[in-house]
Amino acid sequence: MAPNIVDIGALLALVTMGIATPGPNNMTCFVHSGVHGWKKSVPLIFGMVLGFVALNSLVLFVVIESSGIESISTLIHWIGVIFIILLGLGISRVSAVFEVTKEPPVLGLKTGFLMQWVNGKEWGFVSLYMTQFLDAFGGGFQGGFLMIAIVTTYCIVGISTWTAFGQTLEGAFRSKRFTDLAFPVAGTILVLIGLAAALRGP
Repeated sequence: MAPNIVDIGALLALVTMGIATPGPNNMTCFVHSGVHGWKKSVPLIFGMVLGFVALNSLVLFVVIESSGIESISTLIHWIGVIFIILLGLGISRVSAVFEVTKEPPVLGLKTGFLMQWVNGKEWGFVSLYMTQFLDAFGGGFQGGFLMIAIVTTYCIVGISTWTAFGQTLEGAFRSKRFTDLAFPVAGTILVLIGLAAALRGP
């Protein structure tokens, strides 16, 4: 069963909040690009993509293999829901202006890959959309890998945008007026997404 445009739109809307809100991947890319330039950030992005696909595949495997074990599937779902709500509350309360005080080292493929496995924000989002949208994309590995392909392509565009406009975005995050408005709005939207997923259930 192929997903309809509504399912794809809902999935991308959720992923958009992951791309647009502060997190390890987008913050690292725009700071790295702002200091070292876009070209030196390509290996870092490539590593992030490899790690992202690997992490998604692992979560997909766990979700499918535990599909007959309701307690595990439910646990994965609620981990995602709780993390998204906590992330939203945390982001909505950000009041400090983003500031780069030290020049970061040049980061590469290995760093980008390993970052994904300790990225709590990513674990939360992946767990949430794998349990919420897998059936809408046909279920099983075929539907899961289709979803991974769509999300990965979308995230590459998003992270490349953060990287390409690193210096400009860094300037925006130095503006207290911007952060005082953007972070509470973004955080509130994340909390609402988490609550909607909680009401919908696993």
